[in-house]
Amino acid sequence: MELLPKENHKSIALNMSFVCLERKASQPNAPLLLLLHGYGSNDADLFSFAEYIPARFHVVSLQAPLTMGENSFAWFPIHFTESMERWTSPEEVNKATDYIHAFIAYYTANHDFNNKNVYLMGFSQGAMLSYAVGLATKNVKGIAALSGYIDPRVVEVTNTTLSSIYVSHGTEDMVVPYAWAVQSVEVLKEYGFSPVFHSYPQGHGINQDNLTSIVQWLQVQL
Repeated sequence: MELLPKENHKSIALNMSFVCLERKASQPNAPLLLLLHGYGSNDADLFSFAEYIPARFHVVSLQAPLTMGENSFAWFPIHFTESMERWTSPEEVNKATDYIHAFIAYYTANHDFNNKNVYLMGFSQGAMLSYAVGLATKNVKGIAALSGYIDPRVVEVTNTTLSSIYVSHGTEDMVVPYAWAVQSVEVLKEYGFSPVFHSYPQGHGINQDNLTSIVQWLQVQL
């Protein structure tokens, strides 16, 4: 696998609204791989995998817009009832998807990559948004949803050009239940997709075997 030196990695602030890390591809007009981190994390999280991602991808890790604390960000709030049950607002999730769409449009206008060949990879909240954006955006060719799920309230399946979906989840995940991932895979099949589904004996995270399978999936996309 061809790798790029770390001096090709760069942190940039865009248009005073977007913050991201990028690693340029080894060739012009490359496909874009957009990384979307999880709740309470930041753009450096999934970007730590950049050195393993095939160099033919132009890799960008976008930071979520909501500040939770030092180096801690979220795409949308998680609310709690008095009994500590979690809930999210579809309107707030839609604001996050609009933010991602706006970033892709802005970044496309200012950088050299193939904007008709976009891949999304997200973890947890980022996976949920990868589904929401990717299943409804025709230029997205692949989705990697790590430890996430499909929220039917915010997903509209209209992308007929989506060719590949990778799903992975820990069977012992106590944050996003494993059953939600299984249900999401069944939903994808109902829409005619053939997702690749990997289960791992782990909690809410990504282990080495999981990372290896993600990289293998990326390699066969090009």
